[in-house]
Amino acid sequence: MLALENVHTYYGKSHVLHGVSIRVEAGEVVGLLGRNGVGKSTTLKTIMGLVRPSAGRISFEGQDITGLAPHRLARLGIGYVPEDRRIFRLLTVLENLRTGLDRAEVTPSRRQELLEKVYASFPVLRERRHQAGGTLSGGEQQMLAIARAMMLEPKIVLLDEPTEGLMPRMVAHIREIIDVLHRDAVAILLVEQNVPLTLAVAGRVYIMEKGAVRHHATATELGANAAVIHQYLGV
Repeated sequence: MLALENVHTYYGKSHVLHGVSIRVEAGEVVGLLGRNGVGKSTTLKTIMGLVRPSAGRISFEGQDITGLAPHRLARLGIGYVPEDRRIFRLLTVLENLRTGLDRAEVTPSRRQELLEKVYASFPVLRERRHQAGGTLSGGEQQMLAIARAMMLEPKIVLLDEPTEGLMPRMVAHIREIIDVLHRDAVAILLVEQNVPLTLAVAGRVYIMEKGAVRHHATATELGANAAVIHQYLGV
């Protein structure tokens, strides 16, 4: 479904991604692990057209999407939940969700169905639907960011550090949502620091170091290889 082939990305003169190649198949959960600053978030930003690669190719369902604008990628079915969530803090929860709902091709009845589906996954958002996004807790804001991406009915979701800074109870809930998306055949590319969570939800895992993919294995194989985990992740 999604493929990066030998992608190089720069920030100014700083060479951040060094020939990154990653594949995500339809309905698959793929983890992207690595220490801070190795290029994981830049990989997602490059996919989403927020940073333009200097070399390489990115394709989605066989179509070359290298450097396409984010709004065009969203229309193709690529959802993105950035590390800093990027919710609209002054808008209510419902207004945030409607930014992904108010599309010409979505009928009023379908909009209500999508809202009800999200509220079933995130009951707290129903309770807080008239509350400003900026007044939510960190965990609730993360839920809102994921829910807003779900409104687009994506074929794949790029999740950047969804559990960062969250309490264990919230981490468990985020895991449940990843499982729900997976059961709905939504593919996921998950960037995380939480190794146990990633190994639990992903089928395959890539490990990055210094802007390049250094290891690729199934989650089961990686979970049984403590030496590799310690070498690249320090845990």
